[in-house]
Amino acid sequence: MKKAYAVIGANFGDEGKGLMTDLFCRTDSSVINIRSNGGAQAGHTVCTSDGKRHIFSHIGSGSFAGADTYLSEFFILNPMLFSRELAQLGSDTGNIFIDGRCRVTLPCDMLLNQMAETMRGNNRHGSCGVGIFETVVRSRDSRYAFDYDYALKEGRSAVRGMINRINGEYCRKRARELGIAGDAERELSEMLANHMLTENYLDDLYAMAAFCRRGDEQIIEEYDTAVFEGAQGLMLDQNRTDYFPHLTPSDTGMKNIRAILDKLEKRETEICYVTRSFFTRHGAGRFDTQSDTIAEEYGLYDKTNAPNEFQGTFRYGLFDLPEFMASLALDRKYIAEGERTAVAVTHLDMTDGMIICPTGKLMPEDIAYMALADVLYKVSGETADHVVCQPAAAKALSGR
Repeated sequence: MKKAYAVIGANFGDEGKGLMTDLFCRTDSSVINIRSNGGAQAGHTVCTSDGKRHIFSHIGSGSFAGADTYLSEFFILNPMLFSRELAQLGSDTGNIFIDGRCRVTLPCDMLLNQMAETMRGNNRHGSCGVGIFETVVRSRDSRYAFDYDYALKEGRSAVRGMINRINGEYCRKRARELGIAGDAERELSEMLANHMLTENYLDDLYAMAAFCRRGDEQIIEEYDTAVFEGAQGLMLDQNRTDYFPHLTPSDTGMKNIRAILDKLEKRETEICYVTRSFFTRHGAGRFDTQSDTIAEEYGLYDKTNAPNEFQGTFRYGLFDLPEFMASLALDRKYIAEGERTAVAVTHLDMTDGMIICPTGKLMPEDIAYMALADVLYKVSGETADHVVCQPAAAKALSGR
């Protein structure tokens, strides 16, 4: 039977989804890597034993492993960021298939996003600044909705006209809703009036279209193994009202993956929930177990998440067992009978192989047992070579 793996972040993102996607994409020679939510705001780091390192944002993290990429209907395209990443990766991409139903980010979405976040000051939502939420909001209005199929069918002139109409009508109204006024509003109008901004965007859009292939979920049937790569984490899911408004506007767990799998022939499926041995959060928002000392105490560091204008400084905290268990319980309703679940614990090399909780330390086997997982992956390094896979059938003995 053909196989499927689902890689899902269990926390606030930055758990190690890129590494686990790379691992699963190495299990077969016929693999397609599916981006099942979010967009180019992802930052999934993959390192290989031969020295390659890349932060995947738009293209699937299984590319170094030889996997092809399918950007599903639930993915939000950003032609500008795609072009930048393609230039960085060169030939390490494989075939890329884009679903025609993908929504497409425009320059105005990014500018509105960045200006609104700047004007919020200390009340920022923690956005990455790449226009994901603004793309979603604009797409709710059929007059200004913009998907990939439209770009393919209508052509450059029609798309240019659509963008100009959006800039002239929609953006003014949306700017007022976001509180963008005065000098900021004038600056926004000037930037959107620059025709080179639109022309450069259209160059990127149609270069992406020339490089990629059109496809839908049925392309998955041509591959023996499907690896679904989730973005962000369960605690950032758009339905987690307990963390509102510091959320991502997408379904970060199994919901979208289930919708895709249910359209395909049945596969032997494993759902892997990924967590660090401690918690992190990049961007504003509630973080119950944040610690000002844990990073120094354990020598924690992160090569990928540097401080930036919109998300601020990367934050560290203790592993929140109740929240971890609650997140998995909420997502379990999308898991079908007979599908395996797994827990992957990353960054164990930083915490002496243990999980650091407010009440003490746990072994990875403990949380795998409590999560009723079938499989446990223990990760003590940056590459797929640093992953140990074992059954998660028995509770770890305390005696420690």
